[in-house]
Order: sequence, then structure tokens, then C-alpha cells
Amino acid sequence: MTLETVISSVNHRAKRDPMSPPRSLRLPISTRHAFALAFDLAVRRDAWNSLVVPLLLRAPWILTIAVLPSPTESERPGLTALVTAAALLGDFLMLVVIGAMLRFRARSVFNTPEGVHPAPVMECYALGLKRVPWLIVTEIVRNLSIVFASFFMVLPGIFLGFRLSFATEAVVLQEPNTSAAFRRSFHITPSRFERWFEMIVASVIVVLCSVFVSAALSLVFRTTSINVWVAVAMLLVNALNPIIQYAWTFFYLRLFEIDLPDPEVTPTVEPGPLYAAAVAPGSAAAPVATAAPPAVPLPALAEEQVPAGSPNA
Repeated sequence: MTLETVISSVNHRAKRDPMSPPRSLRLPISTRHAFALAFDLAVRRDAWNSLVVPLLLRAPWILTIAVLPSPTESERPGLTALVTAAALLGDFLMLVVIGAMLRFRARSVFNTPEGVHPAPVMECYALGLKRVPWLIVTEIVRNLSIVFASFFMVLPGIFLGFRLSFATEAVVLQEPNTSAAFRRSFHITPSRFERWFEMIVASVIVVLCSVFVSAALSLVFRTTSINVWVAVAMLLVNALNPIIQYAWTFFYLRLFEIDLPDPEVTPTVEPGPLYAAAVAPGSAAAPVATAAPPAVPLPALAEEQVPAGSPNA
């Protein structure tokens, strides 16, 4: 007898021969669809709160950093260095707060019908502010770990960057602290290196498009100072940053959604107290529950239905 688990993103699953050996379960996940959802939310459905307001909040700090001279070229190097440090700190805090808000905003529309409005923006900011301390700690620890691993060889740094790539999403949306977020990221990333690399490439392409636009404008308006175009490039890159953040959040939510044990892979799970209490003495045992559903409904990112175990997942 084969037990089946219903997963919202997979409606048709090939039944495995019970006599065949266990195989790895790899459900479909799409980088292209993650960015499609990101563009849909950031550009079509909620451009004001996703693109305009975040840019207005960060623009003063970005422009301050862009126009300030180097301390070595300033007549008052001490003051210039102090103002630059304050601008960098202010921009970092804005980036963290906005990033946390965007993650909750993405989760509010994930796996919802078209036309559903995102959660109220102030509610998302309030939820994000509560996670900011752990988000900062997670970001710092992760980056220091990657830098430390890179001192030995490039490959350990790449490996650690890959396995910890979703720690920030986890600590904001699901996990209570940094260590739990690291464990979650390690747990959901195996066999997903190709998709992770695709996400990196797609994110870089979005950034390069912003730089290309500013470079093209500088060739048209040659009389404008190079510092102005550097500031324009910084503003354009940060204006599109919410799209990248949305895409990574949707990608993580898809990984979290399909991170459920499959009874064909893990057929025996010890029942908990609630399960035992629900079965009356002498009655037939119900199918073993493999995992509790996630606290928040999580949708599918896959555009196509792929049988379990497909190498194209």
C-alpha cells in the first residue's frame, strides 16, 4: 500500500513501485517564475509601497554618500569621515528595515489569487521591525562566516554562501533566531545549487541593467559630472533592489513549501501524542502524519507539474 501526501503545487504525482529502492524527492522550483512574481508585485500591483517609498527613504543617505568627498581629499577629513560613517549606518538600517518589510509583504500575497491586495504596509513595517535585531545579527554572522571560509579557499566560501543564502529570509519569516535560521537554510538548499546560481545571475542582470542605463545617459549628456552619474547609478540600483528582494523571498517560500517529508521517502514516523489520542482503541490506524502544515499558507511557484523524482525539477 502506498501512502500519498497532498502538496498544493503538485497535483499529479507518479506512484512509485513499493519494491523499488527509495529515491531523492526534488519538486519543481522556478527562478523565472520567482522573478515574474516579483515584477508583478513590485511594478503592477504595488509600485508605490514597493519601489517609490523605499527609494525615498534611502535616497538621502545614498546621495550623501555619493556627493561626499574622500576624507583624504577633504579640508576637514575628520568631519567628512564622521558624516560618511553616519550616512553608511543610516542607509544600512534603512536597508534592513525595508528588507524585512518587503519579505512580509511578499509572504502576504504568496499563493493567493490574482487581484488580492498585499497586507497593509504599516503592518508589514511593524512585523519587520520586530525581526530587525535578529536580521542584523544573522546578516553579520553569515557574512563574517563567508569571509572567514574564503580565507582558506574560494570554494568553501561559495559553498557556505550557497548553504546560508536563505538564512535572512528564514529568520524574518519563520525562525526565532540565527542558529535556527542557519539550520533551516542548510536543510532546504541541498540539490538546489543550479537554481541558486540562476538566482544569482538573474539578480546581477537586474543590477547591470541599472548601471547600463546610467552609463548610456552619461554618454548622451557628456557635460554632466561623473559624480552625478555615479549617484544616478546608485539610485537606480537601489530603486530595483525591492524586485530582487521579492524574488528571493518568493524563491525561499517555495523551498519552504516543498520542504515536507514524503511518505515514499520516509515511510515510518513515530506518531505524536495528539495522533495517538485521536485513534480509538481497536480501531484501524490512520495513515501516519508526516509533517504539520506550515503556519502560513504557502503557495506554489512552479509553472509546470513535474513528477516526483524528475531530473528536470
